[in-house]
Amino acid sequence: MKVLHLDDEPDFADLTAQFLEQENERFEVQTATSGTDGLAILRAEDIDCIVSDYDMPVMDGLEFLAAVREEYPDLPFILFTGKGSEEIASEAITAGVTEYFQKEHGTEQYAILANRITNLVERYRAVRTIDRSYRAMKTASEGISLIDPDGTFSYVNPAFADLFGYEQDELAGKHWTILYHDDEADRLENDIIPAVKENEYWSGETVRLMKDGNRLVTNHRLAHADDGVIVCTARDITPERTQLTGQSTPFDVLIDAMDDHAFFTLDHEGYVTRWNDGARRFTGYDVDEILGAHVSTFFEESDPANSLPERLLDTAKTDGTVSHEGLQIRQDGTRCWTDMTLSASFDESGALRGYGIILKEADRQQIPQ
Repeated sequence: MKVLHLDDEPDFADLTAQFLEQENERFEVQTATSGTDGLAILRAEDIDCIVSDYDMPVMDGLEFLAAVREEYPDLPFILFTGKGSEEIASEAITAGVTEYFQKEHGTEQYAILANRITNLVERYRAVRTIDRSYRAMKTASEGISLIDPDGTFSYVNPAFADLFGYEQDELAGKHWTILYHDDEADRLENDIIPAVKENEYWSGETVRLMKDGNRLVTNHRLAHADDGVIVCTARDITPERTQLTGQSTPFDVLIDAMDDHAFFTLDHEGYVTRWNDGARRFTGYDVDEILGAHVSTFFEESDPANSLPERLLDTAKTDGTVSHEGLQIRQDGTRCWTDMTLSASFDESGALRGYGIILKEADRQQIPQ
């Protein structure tokens, strides 16, 4: 901790520096005997705290404080003076002094002074770190939000608010479920957030709602902080928008190129995240109707305890891929025999990221409703 001590008596300045450094080995105390010299040191060094006398020629302690505040409005400043009065204390507070400490006889005062310096510097550094973090989040192109333990947004950066079509103040204090349809909100509440609290991190794709009701597929990362706050980042990977902005990945291009096949992707829980034109023609679902729907949407109703879609997902997760021939349901309620190939995708650590599905009509006569 770099401390600047200003006193027009050189011997007293050096003695104070010596005692302070003895009290805290983290201190590095530099001395100056005038306000001009003090300002020069302040501009050349990364000072953490100023301790200044009041009664000095040319520039007194309050005048020095005023000069400091013009350039360093938040830097800890302790007025350490032997000439105390209520008037001086009042002027110092008005001028923006951080602490007012009167000189006394004996060495005990330096332990108290050192403790105050330490507390002020640690608080100053913490506030500065938080301020820098907020400035970084504010200017980030990626959507970033902070979610309090009660599930409400305590902060969203401009990119996050804009991503979902809101103003920043419209999301502040709102519960995170405002950005999800019911099924996806339940999935996050019951599956993903508990995993974040246990593992401190989660990454995947989720389907969310914009203010106008449109669906948005996001690359979504969640991290759990020590104070219970969840840090959330979001990037739009909705297929039609990534194409328009030129942000399509090679995988997106491949999906769109396969328009003679019904091809779509699921997240790790089996919810639709990408949908190509072939899938739209084959099933009748437009992309904004199907994003966020579970793969079971395309299957006939079955015993929930022995769900065919869930068994297919589990097999693909274990074996890497699985094939299935059977009835699929289109958007208009008609059914047809299809060949389905379902493949699992894993990240570098071996964690399941999601699934890819190819559908084509099987060589059987279509089954009427």
